[in-house]
Amino acid sequence: MQAAVAAQSWEIADTSANRVVMRLLPSLTDFVFLLPSFLLFCMLPGTTVLLGDGDTGWHIRTGEWILQHRTVPRVDLFSFTKAHQPWFAWEWGWDLIFAVIHGRAGLAGVAFVTIALLSFISALLFRLIRRYSDSDVLAFALTIVAICGSMIHWLARPHLVSWLFALIFSHLILSAEEGKTKALYVLPVLMCLWVNLHGGFFVGLALLVTAACGKVLNGILRADSLAHSVSSASPFAISTLLCALATLINPYGWRLHQHIFSYLSDSKLLDNINEYQSISFHRGTALFFECMLLLGIASLGWCVVHRKLGDALSIVLWAHLGLVSGRNIPFYLLVAAPPIACMLRDAFSGLRSFPALARIGEACFEIGTEFQRFERVERWYPASASVVLVVALLLGSNRPAYAAQFKPENFPVTAMPKLEDVQFSRVFTYDQWADYLIYVRYPSQKVFMDDRTDFYGSDFVTEYQHIVSARYDCEALLKRYGIDAVLIRPDEALATVLKHSPDWVLLFDDGKAAIFKQRSDWALTPAQTGASPLLTISSRSRDGGRELGRSWKVDARVQQ
Repeated sequence: MQAAVAAQSWEIADTSANRVVMRLLPSLTDFVFLLPSFLLFCMLPGTTVLLGDGDTGWHIRTGEWILQHRTVPRVDLFSFTKAHQPWFAWEWGWDLIFAVIHGRAGLAGVAFVTIALLSFISALLFRLIRRYSDSDVLAFALTIVAICGSMIHWLARPHLVSWLFALIFSHLILSAEEGKTKALYVLPVLMCLWVNLHGGFFVGLALLVTAACGKVLNGILRADSLAHSVSSASPFAISTLLCALATLINPYGWRLHQHIFSYLSDSKLLDNINEYQSISFHRGTALFFECMLLLGIASLGWCVVHRKLGDALSIVLWAHLGLVSGRNIPFYLLVAAPPIACMLRDAFSGLRSFPALARIGEACFEIGTEFQRFERVERWYPASASVVLVVALLLGSNRPAYAAQFKPENFPVTAMPKLEDVQFSRVFTYDQWADYLIYVRYPSQKVFMDDRTDFYGSDFVTEYQHIVSARYDCEALLKRYGIDAVLIRPDEALATVLKHSPDWVLLFDDGKAAIFKQRSDWALTPAQTGASPLLTISSRSRDGGRELGRSWKVDARVQQ
């Protein structure tokens, strides 16, 4: 066959010189490792995508505070509305690491490490799918789909750490299922790191629980005794227990878990945070999730037939969570891709049993076999190393698409000089812009509210929404908190109200951002002196959602 003839050209004599040449050639691992860089710089606007969320700013400043004080913050650092009130800096480890990186290489260093992290995630996913399916071609194709689907949340934020750890956990769980159960006892050590880097550590516990439940259900389907079924799952159960105990090794102890549970169970708050909402399937990037969702549903039958019930449970769980909340979609893509590859592998193999499709099935089999022979040669990955070096140099060159900076179209970059000249003490602005203010002007400038919605709470979000949407009580709220300046977009409803108010004067307007100054000082109230009532805020971008490169934040519109 033509496929076989073409594939035979890959066979090279096994000599020392040829082995060296083969190790220098790029592999599919190289291609998937470089996939995020290709998508970012060839298909997307570049590094501004990674810095499309202002959270990066306050994370860096938190890390700098930790470096300076040699301790983890326990009270608020950034706001004047809830100053010195208890705060959980639950991603302090990531903050510390990126503060060090930022101190040495600026935002270019932050962008570079984020790209490297995405590259390792892509490579780990490829290797995981290949381990499951033993098919390099299917692993390559599904990695592309999954990584493209994950672009909805490509930001320089600590959530990427959870993607990385989820893949590492999946690799070690697979090793345990292959009989190397000692791999499970590495997981508690990894969990100690995960819990101090990002709050998504519960994903690791979910992966272990579904694997354990899958073992028990497999035993029941095989008509094993209940004791034997439970015994087969005991290594996973023990590892789960140890990992759960490891999550207590954090600066806040069990109170961190209580805080996260309280946050995630506050439906009033989460209903106003766009990244916790279902995504719109009208968006282009949703197509990848839709395709993987359909394939995942189809793979459930394969999982049941082949006694992969742990994988089936994971697919059902994360498909549900992905449909409920857009931020869970990447986890679904990572979890579902391996069993989907196995299903497709068997489907293509089955084509050979149908006379009309036998030639197609045989060609797919031979191409896969020969690709495997070429791909499994040990590599030195010079292609990946070279591109990484080039990307690092380009990020340092400050050229368009490689300039690591907050995009002026998304943040009030041009308004900063005016704010610095006038030196307002109590500025009201959007939560995303407040993040940028923290990055640019902390500690001299405190903010009304930033994106730490778990800290501010749902009641404060409502007050924030009333101000931004110019509700009947917006000016009363501004007076209540002693706001002496408002920084908003010129076309905002609040801007129109302030333009017609005798108490406010327009100080700056460049078409992208407007600064309004209060004509006279407000009389301070108890709410402005530190005993501020609990407020709850939800904010998101004005388009009602996150487009690629923009953040999913609190909805500034009041929920009717």
